[in-house]
Amino acid sequence: MKVALLLLFGLLGWAVSAQDRVSVPFKAFPTEYEVFVGGDRLAYSLRGDGLRVYPLPQGPVRVNLTAPGSLPLSLSLDVKPGMAAIQAKLEPRQGPLSLVAEAATGKSPRSLTFSADGKKLFVALQGEPGVDVYEVPSLKKMKRLAAPEGAPSGFTDVLSLGTEVWAVQNDGRVHAFDSATLAFKDSKDLTGGGNAFLTDLGGGRVAVANWDNGQIIPVDTSTRKPLASFSSTASVRGFTFGQGAGYVSYFDRGQIAVLDGATWKVKATWNAGKAPRPVAVLGGLVFVGDMGSAQVLLLDAATGKPINSVAVASNPHQMTASKTLVAVASRGRNNPNDYQLPGPDFGKVTLLDAHGEVFGSVWGRNQPTGLAFSSDGKYLAFTDYLDDNLELYRVAAPSGR
Repeated sequence: MKVALLLLFGLLGWAVSAQDRVSVPFKAFPTEYEVFVGGDRLAYSLRGDGLRVYPLPQGPVRVNLTAPGSLPLSLSLDVKPGMAAIQAKLEPRQGPLSLVAEAATGKSPRSLTFSADGKKLFVALQGEPGVDVYEVPSLKKMKRLAAPEGAPSGFTDVLSLGTEVWAVQNDGRVHAFDSATLAFKDSKDLTGGGNAFLTDLGGGRVAVANWDNGQIIPVDTSTRKPLASFSSTASVRGFTFGQGAGYVSYFDRGQIAVLDGATWKVKATWNAGKAPRPVAVLGGLVFVGDMGSAQVLLLDAATGKPINSVAVASNPHQMTASKTLVAVASRGRNNPNDYQLPGPDFGKVTLLDAHGEVFGSVWGRNQPTGLAFSSDGKYLAFTDYLDDNLELYRVAAPSGR
């Protein structure tokens, strides 16, 4: 009888405890993570969208996340019924990338660039008509550079050119600001409107690439005058310049077009995967992010001969190079309803060395998009496009690789 009563009271206690628990969804990475409360590891169930659901005690609670090879993360939550998914990422315990700071941005941060001295970050906002400016490394917001005429359209790209910073707006205008004083200098319509991006060609030239009409236009930075241009009916989704040549990705054709740096004419066309998008040049290699295969293809920069390929996370869509490394931003698997909505994965940023070998990686949040190294290669920054977020990492350069 005594044993039966103890068992009954135990079951009643468990029932009360279960009633006080709330099912809370989690979206966290790496996927090997585990959740602990009060030292107890919690079991989970899977939701239809792939998120894990954990039973957490209602009210204030400290939740600890751990994963192999990652630094532990502690979260203070006020658990209530109907909570939105808890989103969290764990930083690597070791590796070349160490998180310095994160900061909120304006709406839809599309692109970013470091000032020439590495002391400022400029973040172009596609969802607002402005460019947010932050101090490095604190990420304290300094001010917002706004469109001079107050046009409502947002910005697609921003580029530091030493004494000037150029920002391109969806209405077709490219605005120049003084890099030191942040004062507005002038504007010029160079794109005809649409999604346009900027690439420093060196020698006082900048290329304005318009993804919507397939044009790439070199511009003299001192006179603001367009030079010889390139135009294609293909879907242009990536462009870089190096070793005296331009490399254009034809997303819909699985090709890379090689442009002569003087005449701006196509001198070769190479096969490059299923859906090539971002392109970078480092050493004697052209790095091509293939969204169709979740790989980075390595091509000989002179001949286009395939050298190797390396697997990265799903949908590699941005790429940038320092003097020794290439960074690749992958947004992860798409949302099945619309790729512009958060998908089941966080994005990931992968570092490749000059030989195309994986040097390290970190998780981003929802769709890392803007991506830039500081000029000295000591910092890497990226934006989380769907989270209105900016992340800054310190980079340990490769040694003897």
